[in-house]
Amino acid sequence: MAATTRTKKRKLKKKRIIIAVIALVIIIAVATFGVYKLCFNKKEVRTVATVTDEIANGYNYTITDDATAYSKELFADLKKELSKDSVNEENYAKLETQLFISEFFTLSNKVNRSDVGGVQFVYGDYQESFQKEAMEGLYHYVENDIYGDREQELPEIVNVDVINVEQKEYVLSDTVTDANAYYVDVTMNYAKDLGYQSSATVVLIHNDKRLDIVKMTEK
Repeated sequence: MAATTRTKKRKLKKKRIIIAVIALVIIIAVATFGVYKLCFNKKEVRTVATVTDEIANGYNYTITDDATAYSKELFADLKKELSKDSVNEENYAKLETQLFISEFFTLSNKVNRSDVGGVQFVYGDYQESFQKEAMEGLYHYVENDIYGDREQELPEIVNVDVINVEQKEYVLSDTVTDANAYYVDVTMNYAKDLGYQSSATVVLIHNDKRLDIVKMTEK
């Protein structure tokens, strides 16, 4: 009886060890799969946007694959205008302003708060300060979306209406003055009204063949 009892105990102990080993293997397998999913299989999105079209010949504007349909439409219109032998400058100013507003105030397609839209249209010497100001202001609360799992509701511009255009002097500095700068008044429409700015005045100055944005104020 004692030998039989010891045999049963050894079998039970062996069975428990086997069960424990199997359980440990399962735990390790599940943990390993989880780490793999987290580190290797989680899709990184829009970390580097791809340029899909450009306007060269001294303008140096580009549009990327993560731009909205509306921005892409405006870019195509701008490219068409700037490819003409005789560019309608007022139309150029309007289209650039509309595209700038669309890219800057659309936050839904931005990766994070440093992904500021419309910088390429800003006067070169102001681009760094413009981006910094945007990051501390409008873009400050944009959550990181590097993995495409952001649930934050953010604005998307679907239409920009030009209300008024006039030309008058703008003094940028002691050495830079444009007697015929463009002042463009616009109103913005969003896919959903989330309480963001809905009007603006944008000032553009001549910079060689380009028109560069030097100021934007709420209308």
